[in-house]
Amino acid sequence: MKKQMNPTTRAHLVRGTFIVLSLLAVCVIPFALGQSQARAPSVKENPTINCFLNPPQWQPAADLPSPGIRMVGVYSPANGKFYAMGGRSSDLAGSDFTHPFEYNSGSNTWTTKMATYPDNQVNNMACGVLTVSGTPYIYCVGGSAAGQTTATARVFFYDPVADTITSLTAGDNWPGDAVGTILPGGFAVAGNKLYILGGFNINVSSTNQIWQFDPTAAVGAKWTQMTNTPEGIMYAPTCTLGNTIYVGGASDYSGGTVIDTTNSFRFNPATNSIGTIAPIPRATGETRALAFAGQMLVMGGGRVAPNPSNEVDVYSPDTNSWTVNSFVAAFMTARRNFATDTDGFNFAFGTSHIWLAGGYGSDGTPLSSTEVWCRAVPTASEGTITVTPTPTRPPPTATATATHTPNPTPTATFTPTPTATLPPSPTPTPSASPTARPTPLPRSRPTPAPRP
Repeated sequence: MKKQMNPTTRAHLVRGTFIVLSLLAVCVIPFALGQSQARAPSVKENPTINCFLNPPQWQPAADLPSPGIRMVGVYSPANGKFYAMGGRSSDLAGSDFTHPFEYNSGSNTWTTKMATYPDNQVNNMACGVLTVSGTPYIYCVGGSAAGQTTATARVFFYDPVADTITSLTAGDNWPGDAVGTILPGGFAVAGNKLYILGGFNINVSSTNQIWQFDPTAAVGAKWTQMTNTPEGIMYAPTCTLGNTIYVGGASDYSGGTVIDTTNSFRFNPATNSIGTIAPIPRATGETRALAFAGQMLVMGGGRVAPNPSNEVDVYSPDTNSWTVNSFVAAFMTARRNFATDTDGFNFAFGTSHIWLAGGYGSDGTPLSSTEVWCRAVPTASEGTITVTPTPTRPPPTATATATHTPNPTPTATFTPTPTATLPPSPTPTPSASPTARPTPLPRSRPTPAPRP
C-alpha cells in the first residue's frame, strides 16, 4: 500500500518548485535576450568598418550628432581625427552650429567638442591645416549665417588637441570680402599657405580673385593677392597635387540662381600663373576635391538635375585625363554641401581613409549620415589591390555660366606630378562587413532658390 503524502507537505513542495522556476526565468530570459542583442547590433547604432575589403568599398558609419549642411571636412594630422567645421542643421535662421564635431575612426563615434566658434557666421567657410611653430592648427576663413545675405571676413584657428579656438585680429581679416557680402570660393593648402580661389558675392555674382594666406607672417601682412582665375568660380572643388592647385568644376551664379559648370584649370602659386587642364566630364559644384594617391578626386556634388551626384571623378595630372568611379568607387548616397576629407594614401603600413558626412540629399533634405572609405595599407608580401578604371564619358553639353572679365594672366609651363604606384592589398579577414547600398536615381525637380 502506497504511503500518501501529507497535503501540507505537497503544498510546500509545489510552492518551492514554483519559486525556483520563477528565479530561473528572471535570470535566464534577460541573459538570453542580451545575448541575442549582442549577436545582432543595429548597423545604424554600431556599424562595423572593415578596412580589409578588396577592392575597398564605401561603408556606413555612425551618424553625425545632428543633420548637417555647409560644413567643412578637415583631417587633423595632430591626432588622426576627422572634423566637421561650422555648418548648420537646416536653412532656418538660428540653426548654425556653435561647436566643432569630431569623428574618431577607431571607435566609430562622433563627439561634439567644447570649443565655441567666435560667431554664428560659420557656413561655407574655407578651412585647412596650417602649421605654426611646429603645431598643426585648423584655420578657417569667412562664412555666413543661416538665412543671411552678409558674410564675415574674420579668421580663426582651432587646436584639435587642446580643443580651443583663437580668433585673429581684424588686421588679418580676408581682404576678398571687403564689401561684407562675399563667401570664399575654392580653397586649398600649398606650402603651408591657404589659398582661396574665387568666391560668391551673395545673390550677385561669382568672383575671380585669388588670395594667399601665410599664418607665419606679421599681423596685417598675412594676405597677398595673386593673379585672377580665368572665370568667376564659387563653391569650387579644389585641391593641391605636388606644388600645383587644381580646380575641377565649380558653381556659378546665372539668371538669379546657382548653377553647376565644368570650369577646370590649374594654378601654380610659385609662378603665380594659370594653366589649362582637360575639363571635368560632368558639371558640378558645391563639393570638395581631395588629393589622393597623386590624383584629384571630385566628390559628387552639384545641384542642377541629375545632380546632386555620388560620382567620384578622378583626374590624373600625368595624363591630363579623367576617369569615373575608378580608383575610388561612387559613394552610397548622392549629396552636396557636405563635409569630406582624407588622410591621404599612406605607403607605410597603416590605414587610409576618406570620410564624408552630412550635406543636402537628392530631395534637398539635410542628412546626418556618414560614409567611410578605407583600406589597410599592406606590407609588400600581402597581395595586390584590384582597380579597374572606367573611361570618361563623352563631353557634356556646355553649361551656361555668368560672364566675367578677368585680368590677363600668363600661362604656366605644366610639369606633370608623378602618380604613386598602388601598393599591394592585404588578405581579407573573414569578418563580414556591410555591402554598399545602390543609390536610386534622383527625381527631376525644379531648381531650388539659392541659399548661401
